[in-house]
Amino acid sequence: MNLEKLFGSKTKVDILKYLLFRRQWVSMRALESELERTFPAIKKQIDSLEESGIIDINKDNAGFSITMLTTHYELFRMFFLASLKEDLLELFSTYSVMIDRTFRWKKFWIPLEFDMMVIYQHMEVNQIQQLKDSIAEIFHKYFIENVSIVYMSKPERDKRCKFIDKFALQVLRYYPDSSTHH
Repeated sequence: MNLEKLFGSKTKVDILKYLLFRRQWVSMRALESELERTFPAIKKQIDSLEESGIIDINKDNAGFSITMLTTHYELFRMFFLASLKEDLLELFSTYSVMIDRTFRWKKFWIPLEFDMMVIYQHMEVNQIQQLKDSIAEIFHKYFIENVSIVYMSKPERDKRCKFIDKFALQVLRYYPDSSTHH
């Protein structure tokens, strides 16, 4: 999904991602620094988002603090998480020969201790590291820094399922037919 085309501006999309996944109550100067955009570019998009009724700007003596309106927060979060999921699936398709399955959890609405699990087969150490770096880059693009991802070989997963360990049982509870979920 091309969010920049949909929202008409990469800066606007990055502001929304920042408000959704990094923090609220942020100033325009902080956005300027964090997003590495010019102040006029940030201001233009902030004004547009405020006029659209998506964000609120609290103007007090300490300066401006920008927040997403709570009435829209969850809707935008779901929308942007769907885009994140699509970006990850696109990445996984490039590794389709090496990745057996993937499971999405915590950040993707399923209440387990981890955000994602990647089951791989036939991957060298450098390939696993390259995959880890690519996944981290996608999450970083969404301003999500703290992600817990489990990387496990298919033989290890099969062994854990065979011995019915607690972790394997949690996965099976949310993905009863784990052979069909990617």
